[in-house]
Order: sequence, then C-alpha cells, then structure tokens
Amino acid sequence: MKWRLESWNPDYALPQVGFAETPLHEEVKTGIEGSAWEAKRPARVAPADWPVLYLVDGRQRVDAVVADPQGQRAILATVSAGAVVRDGEGIRLAGKPKVRRVLLHPEGLQVEPIRIGDLVYEPEAARATDLHKLYGKVTEVMRRLEAELAMELCDEGCLVVMDGQIYLTGQPPQHPLLGYTKTLSGLYLPPEEQGLLYQLRAYERTPIFRLPGYGIGRRVDVFSWYVKLPLEPRAPFHGGAGLMRVETTVSEPYEARRLADFSVSLLCTMASSPARDPRAPQNLIAVGALEMLLGRHMGSGEVIRRTIVRTLLG
Repeated sequence: MKWRLESWNPDYALPQVGFAETPLHEEVKTGIEGSAWEAKRPARVAPADWPVLYLVDGRQRVDAVVADPQGQRAILATVSAGAVVRDGEGIRLAGKPKVRRVLLHPEGLQVEPIRIGDLVYEPEAARATDLHKLYGKVTEVMRRLEAELAMELCDEGCLVVMDGQIYLTGQPPQHPLLGYTKTLSGLYLPPEEQGLLYQLRAYERTPIFRLPGYGIGRRVDVFSWYVKLPLEPRAPFHGGAGLMRVETTVSEPYEARRLADFSVSLLCTMASSPARDPRAPQNLIAVGALEMLLGRHMGSGEVIRRTIVRTLLG
C-alpha cells in the first residue's frame, strides 16, 4: 500500500475527506449544470478584473471556566470578527474588528455581567446542559458576530467571502455572498458522485449542487460546489488534499454558476503554501494575516487570565 500525506499539519483539525457521511444524500439536488457529473475548468479571471472583495473571518478564545456556589459552570469567552478588503489599492484591514466578551451559562440561571479590570463579560444563556456543549456555543457566538459584519459589508459591486459556512441570523442579503469550508468532516454528495472529488486537478471544480438548509441546521438553502486548490509539491499528498467546499446564498442557478467559476480563480490565487502555512492550501494568505490581527484586538489571553484570577481572588 502506498500512502500519501494530508497537506495540513496534524496539530490542527484535519480537513478530513471521506471519514463521515451525512444523511442528506437524498435531499441534495444535482444535475443543475446538466446530467454529466464531471470536472469544470473555468477560464481564469485575472486579479485586475476581480470585484472589490471583503474577506471575513473570526476568532474565539475561552478565557476561563467559572462555577457558582451550586457548582453550575459557565464560560468566559472572547470572540472577534473582522475583514480585509482587496481592491485596486491592495489588501488592508476593513475597519476596526468587532470584539465581544460573553459569559456563557446554562438557561435558567440569574446571571449578572462580570467586570474583569476594564473588560466586561455580558451574560448569554445557552441551551447547554454540560460544559462540552457550552464550549460549542462559543463558536455560535463567533458565527453570529461574523454574520453581523458580513451583512454590513454586503453592497453593490463587491463580493463578501466568509471563512466557514454561511451563518445568517436573518434573511439572506440582496448581494452575492460566498462561504468556504476548509475542514471537510462530512461529504454531502451521494456515494456515486463522491469519486470526482479525488480526481479533480488544481483550478477545477465540481458541478454545483443544492443543499437544503433545514438538513444542516440553517435557515437558508445554498448552492454548493468543491474546488481543488493548487498544492506544490503535489507528489507526496493524497488525492483529497487541497479540497475546499464553497457555497452561496444566491437564489438563481445562473448566478451560482457565475460565482462558482469565479471562485476557482479567487481561491486558487489566494491559496497558501505548505512551506509557509501549516493549514495550506485552504488557509488563504490574506485570511491568515487577518487571524493574527484579530488575535491582537482580542488582547493577550495570558494577561486576561491573570487578571481574572486576581479579580476573583479579591
């Protein structure tokens, strides 16, 4: 047996392909671009011809786990969301990132905000019965903050691209919105169509397919497709390395096809290199830089934790 590498450093959550199935196969609608399920290789779009782009990402951090006198646990967490804009002037931060500090606690508790130095953690009830589920709610808070920012940025003549699945708390925006998933823990395609994922070459995509929102816990249906990113050197990596699932909330198939074709040029051009990024190629170059900026705006985790200890001891 000849083994091949996964492109991501194993210290990170791996972009697994084929390890988990989803129950949506019968609900997924294919055949939107014709009956032939085969790779699409759209014409490349030069960066000079791209629209104004906003790349949105978020970060999260658990600052502390606390408990009340009855042993009910809660989480002090910091989440942030920001964006970089790419236009004719280059790539730069698109305004000041949003930062929220939350005290996540189970429903039914009477909880007041906690002040830690100059920081205030606002209480937020969660339908969670244990600490593990509370941890999962931190991601939900971050996704809401990302969605809030994305909706503010969506406008005529630009394209907003979200790192992660599209998470909306209200109606879809009137203007195009893309989301991409770096870690593929589940495959939404029927088994007979999954084989194409391992045959895609760099700068190719699958045909688009329709995903029902209710089946994946969201309010909106999306068009989706997979893109194969360039990965050099290619030889040591397995066929599923470099895959990214992309989705959009547009309602018309022709709009989805146009965005799918453009996304190939966009994502392949901005893909990172394994020589520089342990999450290459899916961790886009501009997004990697944004993550570091968000971390600085969140404040030092070590300093905040020491402040929490001093405050609670006092």
